[in-house]
Amino acid sequence: MWGKASNPFRPLTHPTAWTVAQLTDPHLLADPRGRYRGVDSYALFRSCLRSVRSADPDLILLTGDLGQDETWAAYGLLRDQLATCGSPALVMAGNHDHPHLLRSCLGRQASVAPCGVAVGNWLVVGLNSHVAGCKGGHISTAQLDWLASTLSTHPGPCLVALHHPPTMIGSPRMDPIALETPGRLLNLLRNVPQVKGAVFGHVHQAWQQQAPLPLMACPSTAMQIAPAQPSAYPDAPGWRLLRLAANGGLHTQVMRIVNGQTTPEKSLCPGLSG
Repeated sequence: MWGKASNPFRPLTHPTAWTVAQLTDPHLLADPRGRYRGVDSYALFRSCLRSVRSADPDLILLTGDLGQDETWAAYGLLRDQLATCGSPALVMAGNHDHPHLLRSCLGRQASVAPCGVAVGNWLVVGLNSHVAGCKGGHISTAQLDWLASTLSTHPGPCLVALHHPPTMIGSPRMDPIALETPGRLLNLLRNVPQVKGAVFGHVHQAWQQQAPLPLMACPSTAMQIAPAQPSAYPDAPGWRLLRLAANGGLHTQVMRIVNGQTTPEKSLCPGLSG
């Protein structure tokens, strides 16, 4: 029903670590000159993608809300921008997406969730939490069963990605539209030793929790929402850099675009590293 772990795009040869770049919530419009909530979302996305290209990632991870107006043209803009990169991509639908158009437009250039992509000895699994007509998310029992089977057959470390947060983050605006009944997903992830963390979008801010399982949100490439955790650059667009070590280590850093420059964001929360 869903894709097997694969990476048909290019070989990954680095012997000790690999790089994944997460971008999320670009809210692109069919008109590249259009504005999303007052910002030029297309220009901001291109700025973030230029920063990502400089990191030469082994995988670009796009965690939803890709096309605000849910049009073929918006996904076409995304497809054309991804074509400027030399990296494979894994994309997933958010609540502001049309999953069938997304797959139709991008399916030949990117892996479309739910599926797994091999990155060195790691498996990066993308989930589909989209629910038609709803702001919140849901993952079906069938997809959870598929995830359990997929994780159980991969001997190496795993990273899981989805659009909706599988936990409350402390945001009065975003918590009511998080993932519905996340308990089974969290229990599954926590009980599979290979799973080293999960990343998500939707909340338009950087957020991180270390225990009992690393959970990480990424700032939007467009506009931001008032952060639940202190941020040095709460209004700046950005992306998340993840380094996947062959020994299972997971290291991460939020990168912001400040005055046109890529700027690492130092965590202002004790105990959080990036």
